[in-house]
Amino acid sequence: MSIFDVKCSVYRSAKDRIGTGDMTIADFLLGERWKEPVLRLRDMVAEYGPLEAKKHEDYKLTKQQLPGATLSGLFSRRKGDCLIQHTGFVAIDIDLGDNTSIGNFGTILRTLRHRAEVAMYMRSCSGTGYFALIPLAYPEHHKEQFRALQKEYVAMGIVLDNACSDITRIRFASYDEHPYVNEQAIPYKGMYEYIKPKSAVNITHSVGNSVEFVDKLISAMERDHLALPHSYDLWRDVGFALASLGENPGRSFFHRVFALTSNYDPEVCDSYYKVLSRKNSGNGTITIASFISLIGNIYRTGSLSFEKLHFVSDIERRVFWAKVLKSNV
Repeated sequence: MSIFDVKCSVYRSAKDRIGTGDMTIADFLLGERWKEPVLRLRDMVAEYGPLEAKKHEDYKLTKQQLPGATLSGLFSRRKGDCLIQHTGFVAIDIDLGDNTSIGNFGTILRTLRHRAEVAMYMRSCSGTGYFALIPLAYPEHHKEQFRALQKEYVAMGIVLDNACSDITRIRFASYDEHPYVNEQAIPYKGMYEYIKPKSAVNITHSVGNSVEFVDKLISAMERDHLALPHSYDLWRDVGFALASLGENPGRSFFHRVFALTSNYDPEVCDSYYKVLSRKNSGNGTITIASFISLIGNIYRTGSLSFEKLHFVSDIERRVFWAKVLKSNV
């Protein structure tokens, strides 16, 4: 029996939450089932370029012929708390646009082939990127294991898409004439270490403590579906940091960040915030700068750390935050 003979949920589109049924990962990813529409998409990308091709009606109609699947789970409904069974895999996206320092996929693919945890990789449907499947030793800690992978890979110079931490994320069907398959892949055992803030002086952030900046930062998290992992200590300190802004907009920000998780409940979230806002915000060691540093570290290295970000120059700092926010800082 193949390690890919595990069922995942299948959907008509990225907006579909109900689904059309299930397939094994092997049936969904391997073989020539989706070959014809995938090759048409790639022909259009080759002719018009990746950005221009997506504007064409033919591209949109062809893309609609490709279903999507949640490769990390089988769901009764595509929602985090509706998981029936984890597939045991996390799918990671590698886009050349996020890895400009490497220059070509050849280097990345050679690295992946030498990683014991990589079970397979293949081209995306547009042909502009690759995705890989990695078996997890602790699938119940999906986000924490992905963050550990993200940190480990960035140390090798490979940037993984943040959205891959979302267990409900859709992966569109694709085709690869020569996919890399490793049935003997070793389940990844890395777990992310949460680093508590040490003192106010260590977490002061050069961007400043503006409400406007935090609003933009949370908007970026919403754009990228960046959900923080389930950890009491982490959420306590996030609550302390946002509560340092006062009742408004601290409460609103806390709800927005919590709403990105799979177990968001407005009443529970509100009750939790009330408790945190009455406490002493970590005895003054945790401020809104702590939250900015936490999210900055996740975007920069994938680390769950409140430690201050260090930049070589002000220009490097501005470029980093502009990329995160997709705007000028």
